[in-house]
Amino acid sequence: MPPPISPRQAGHSFRAYWPLTLLILVVYLVYLPFSGYAKLYYDALDYWFISIYFHHKGSISLLNYHNSLRGYVLPLLLFPFRIVQFYSGVPPIVFGRILGAISAALGFGWLSPALWQVVRGQAVPLSWPRRLAFAGLGFALWRDYFNFTLSDFPALWALGLGLLLLYRFRSFGWLMTAGVCIAAAYNIRPSYLIAAPFFVAVQWLAPYGNSRQRLVGAAALMLGAALVLAPQWAINRHQFGQNTPVVLSYIEALETNNLYREKMKWGLLHQKLETTLDRSYPDQMMIFRDVAGEQLIRDEQITWFASYADYFQLVLRHPFVFSKMYAQRLFNGLDVQYPTPYIRKIYVSSAGLAWLNYTVWFGAILVVLQTPFRRWPLRRWLVLAVLLVPCLPMLPMSMECRFLLPLHLLLYATLCFGWPAEWRFSTVSRRRLLLVAATYVVFIGLCFYASASAQATLEFGPRSLW
Repeated sequence: MPPPISPRQAGHSFRAYWPLTLLILVVYLVYLPFSGYAKLYYDALDYWFISIYFHHKGSISLLNYHNSLRGYVLPLLLFPFRIVQFYSGVPPIVFGRILGAISAALGFGWLSPALWQVVRGQAVPLSWPRRLAFAGLGFALWRDYFNFTLSDFPALWALGLGLLLLYRFRSFGWLMTAGVCIAAAYNIRPSYLIAAPFFVAVQWLAPYGNSRQRLVGAAALMLGAALVLAPQWAINRHQFGQNTPVVLSYIEALETNNLYREKMKWGLLHQKLETTLDRSYPDQMMIFRDVAGEQLIRDEQITWFASYADYFQLVLRHPFVFSKMYAQRLFNGLDVQYPTPYIRKIYVSSAGLAWLNYTVWFGAILVVLQTPFRRWPLRRWLVLAVLLVPCLPMLPMSMECRFLLPLHLLLYATLCFGWPAEWRFSTVSRRRLLLVAATYVVFIGLCFYASASAQATLEFGPRSLW
């Protein structure tokens, strides 16, 4: 277990990350204006639009916010930029790009490698080739997401920052800030609520000197979370008559009045879901149909799920169907075909991007197979749980790749940061190299087969990866 360090020591340790972080910032600032997008769309535009809700009839107040579907934190962060945009007339996407470039630079250049360093107990910062490779994968597979004011990356960065603070500092102020981070991550992406118990356990297992320090640390964490959750509670009481600090995720137009339960229903029908701007396609939603799920809905005469218990009872009645279904959703959620949330052209080759993605999986699996998990302390397992457990509630839903973002980045980090330095072609026997190469070919072939099978189910015309 690495000893606690002071903020000054941490700043000195992490200072090595900043040159590459600034380089990543410049790369995104140069690239994004030429990425082919002229404005914000759909969810990104909605986040931008609702950020003005804090202003009403000449007054600015948190209680003016009146969106029952989305938490207030991300719109509040966008609110100052919304004001500047209103008075300057600059297109909203310009602010999206600036914020996105900062987000990508901090997340890929500093936060992710710094978190890996402290959790693994490495005294020396990660080398720049490893960090460059990690940032390169992020750019190759997710670059166009940073045009848009979406919630996925900000929520994950908030969660990661909370872990970084929690793992290395035990002063009251830093632990309170960690509490702010976990609550903000939840408010931005409600699926992160499931990570909260593991997050608290990471704090509780810190090597404190005595029980009093442990309790004070837990109190600091709770206080920080309360600072974020209290305004949501006040908003819910004032606007919706609900005495709760949770994000309501409520849409009156839905049959279930609950977004998650609605998506559980559609998750039976859809292997995968993408959003397109391609006018040649009949719909903005690219639905990849699930024939087995459709048959299940017909057989069970399902209209919607009145409760979560109804859904789990269905799972228990059809365990093999749902096991296959969840495996498909996991694969499709990891199967990045476009580096964008809003696809401009559907029927284009994505074989190169898919090959890169599958190669990353294979490399990460090799690293995992050689990892001595028995030596891992419990606290490291809890950090892993904080990052991965939020992916589980996504499996019953209409799957989108961004829903499994923590798992994507963990795979990149495992490959780039975890690849043993002693692994070189010159030190591996020819027989083992041939075995790994043959396994790689089979693995890639199976991935392409599974992906092609899913792409063939596209509702208004199957697409090819080539």
